[in-house]
Amino acid sequence: MMNILLYEYKKHKKLILGYLIACMVLSFFAGSMFAERQQNVSLAGEVSASESLVSLNDAILGDKLSNLAGDYSGSVSISAEPFTALLFLSIVSNINKLADNPLNMPSLPLDKPWILAVIAVFFVASKFMKSNSSTSVFGICTLGYLEKFLGTACILVIGIISVVTISSGAGNAVAASLDSLPGATLSGLGAAAEPAGSGNIFIGALSALFSAIMGFLSLIVNFIIKTVFKGLEALQVIFGTVPFVAFLCEAGKAFLVLILCAINVWFPVAGYVLNVIFFIVCCLLFRACYYASKYFENIYFLPFIHKIFSMRDKTELIPKRLPKRLRKALEEGKMDVTFIIPAYVKRRHRNSILRIRPLRRLFLIHTDDGKNFLFFKKYNKNRNYFLPFESTDESEMFLRKGFTLYEIYRYLPTEKNLQKKKPVKDFSLVFSKDYISHIDTIISLTGYTDILSVIEAEKAEKKEQRALLREQKTAEIMEKFGKLFSRKKNA
Repeated sequence: MMNILLYEYKKHKKLILGYLIACMVLSFFAGSMFAERQQNVSLAGEVSASESLVSLNDAILGDKLSNLAGDYSGSVSISAEPFTALLFLSIVSNINKLADNPLNMPSLPLDKPWILAVIAVFFVASKFMKSNSSTSVFGICTLGYLEKFLGTACILVIGIISVVTISSGAGNAVAASLDSLPGATLSGLGAAAEPAGSGNIFIGALSALFSAIMGFLSLIVNFIIKTVFKGLEALQVIFGTVPFVAFLCEAGKAFLVLILCAINVWFPVAGYVLNVIFFIVCCLLFRACYYASKYFENIYFLPFIHKIFSMRDKTELIPKRLPKRLRKALEEGKMDVTFIIPAYVKRRHRNSILRIRPLRRLFLIHTDDGKNFLFFKKYNKNRNYFLPFESTDESEMFLRKGFTLYEIYRYLPTEKNLQKKKPVKDFSLVFSKDYISHIDTIISLTGYTDILSVIEAEKAEKKEQRALLREQKTAEIMEKFGKLFSRKKNA
């Protein structure tokens, strides 16, 4: 899991650092400039470092962590199902506002009726499309990704408001605690007495460090939970052909998030514990769901966006940006390539020749000398491995032009399996519809059998046979009528 988080950090480094800097700057001013004490601190006596640290700990923490947990309590639910969580919180906020705030909730933008109406419309539309197997892909690619984007934006806003509020309160508490000490806090820490301005800078620095840690943790929590639910949506699409699977998945996710939101609002302590348990479960599912989410993103979402904005014509057979590992392996092998296509393992048989887990990415490569290979980062303890991937008489490869993707597969090469009416597939590799303008070239270069052309040819042959059969029957009937007419004429 750590290598995935490190990869995503490098990928979004600028955004993450910008967010953390904003939290630190705001918290610095909230913790130092808004402190109640603005006068010099006098040295009244000798104080041990341990007593000063205990006092600072009580002043900075106290009940602030519980307050912070309360402020962040909704972030787990929003990370999982933004529309569901925001709808619930908006309903509760509006009712609480009308009842003169019995829950003692802070004023939120969600307590506006028109915002509640907008969220409700998006919630109903999203659930309707994603619950219907025929529109689930479209719903996830449109409102689903908009939901995840708005959820991340809400987490950033919640993070900034929470850390600044807590830092401001902590700054005031620390400033007040300086008076309660029998000597100057800074001197108790081993420094000479300094003006109150220096003390405020010290408080602001602590607040900034605290906000950076909490802000970074909030991003990690959001990313892990969001990735898990994106992966579940990807699995929902893959197995969505089974009746009612999509509906049951959406209903189950919404019910889980509603229960979590309700417990966080009415039972904060239990909600805090439940959030931790929920996060641990998501950590256990993270790795598998991460690959599922990447599969969905590259096979369904990005091709859908490219289709809308007419960007499919820009797809090249050899991408400009290749993984360093692949580029280095090609250079070491001195391989001249015709195309390099990212492909994903949709499914495989337990006895398949592809010893790789489903939904993992690999690369289909065709060289100038007419050979096909699959590139694996690691394959049977071999790193940077090129597996020959040819179509033979004993093991024929098929390529199917699907509506949303292209599929490469073969059947298990056993006599018993091949004799079946519907043979079992050895594996199923898929790549995106972005290669629609190159698909005929890919088929001709690889030598794989275009299964749709075969099916069409079989249909045409059967149609021709039926036409010949009809002509033969017509001729036989005419012959019988001719003989019968001649007999009656002779009689």
